[in-house]
Amino acid sequence: MPGALRRLARSDFVRFGIVVFAAQTGANVLNFLFHVLVSRRVGVAPYGELNALLAGLTILSVPATILTTIVVKYAAEFRALDDSARLNALVLRVAKTLGPVALAIVPAGALLAGPIAAYLNVSSLRSIVLTALVLALNLLLPVLRGILQGAERFREYAASTLLEVVVKVVLAVTFTSIGWGVAGALGGWAAGSAISLAYTFATLRRRFGSRERVPLSLDWPRLARTSGGVTAATLLITAMGFGDVVIVKHYFEPHAAGLYGAGALAGKMLFWLVGFVPAVVLPRAAGSAARGERATPILLQALGAIALLAGGGLAFYAFFPRLVVTALAGNAFAPAADIVFSYGIAATLLATLNTVALYKIAVHRFDFIAPVAVVAAGELLTIVLRHNSPQQVISVLIVGNALALGCSLFRIDAPLRSPAFGSERAA
Repeated sequence: MPGALRRLARSDFVRFGIVVFAAQTGANVLNFLFHVLVSRRVGVAPYGELNALLAGLTILSVPATILTTIVVKYAAEFRALDDSARLNALVLRVAKTLGPVALAIVPAGALLAGPIAAYLNVSSLRSIVLTALVLALNLLLPVLRGILQGAERFREYAASTLLEVVVKVVLAVTFTSIGWGVAGALGGWAAGSAISLAYTFATLRRRFGSRERVPLSLDWPRLARTSGGVTAATLLITAMGFGDVVIVKHYFEPHAAGLYGAGALAGKMLFWLVGFVPAVVLPRAAGSAARGERATPILLQALGAIALLAGGGLAFYAFFPRLVVTALAGNAFAPAADIVFSYGIAATLLATLNTVALYKIAVHRFDFIAPVAVVAAGELLTIVLRHNSPQQVISVLIVGNALALGCSLFRIDAPLRSPAFGSERAA
């Protein structure tokens, strides 16, 4: 046993996982504090405006999430080949391609500020412009941070993540405390993103900028296949993770829908708890595939980490569901304790599916997309047709997520067919 523990301690997956887990946990706690502290300073109605703007920001940030996954994959392949010159070329390509788009977002937001403010009932046009600035910064920041992730510079990746949220919370609380309201909260967010972006770009240039300049030639058919697979996987898992809440909000009476939403939020905490796992799996599996090595051991370590952490969480949910939901949402939501454990099972299955999906993307194998799409469509349709109780909806989620996971696990150990990016051949 001591020998096994020593091997575990020396495992790159464990070492990197601890770093990313610590960073993401810290970021989640600070983001929670952002909402707790800001809401108490701006008041109920302005906080409603802020939430509406942040919801729009989340929706419009989906393309950046997709681009980040693609960039992580290719950065990991360059790192596996020890090709620092192409990593530098990738940094420059991202900056030159996305930079002008980001710059255009702010004036576009200013031009559309009036109609957006009228639709969302936002009182300040300045808040709309600042939201556009945050969106612009967060088009570039996560993609550049993804190069750090793909190159397995996890300490710098963690520093970039924490720097953003620390500055955001400190300045947002400061600005709202002196009466700047929603604009102050968004100004603090923008400042945090800008400082983190500057740090991230400077770190990338310091690590790779002095290398020999080389052109970044792209295998467009392979890039298109990767982009299509990443986009489909992201949309499918998002739909399976949040579609039930939307359907329940439509069909249930308001009080019951509110209780379901609180129970779902509590259950999804297990999904976020293990969110660091795919962040480590993606670059490490892509690097192994680029070197022609078996990547399955990385996936098995990841599944073990999910079983350990989410399994412990489920045990806590089984014994203390009321404590979980009331600590999260307040005593008024105590009746939602009845669904916390079962929703936690559904969320754990979804987290496992997300990890396996990113593993298969990393090794350039997209055979899971079609069957998971069929299961996802069936899951959501079944909820539309059968929603007599919250437990019935969650039962559908559990069965659907388990079926989708089973589909994604098919052929996880098949011979690798994806060459390294540098070979310029599509799989």
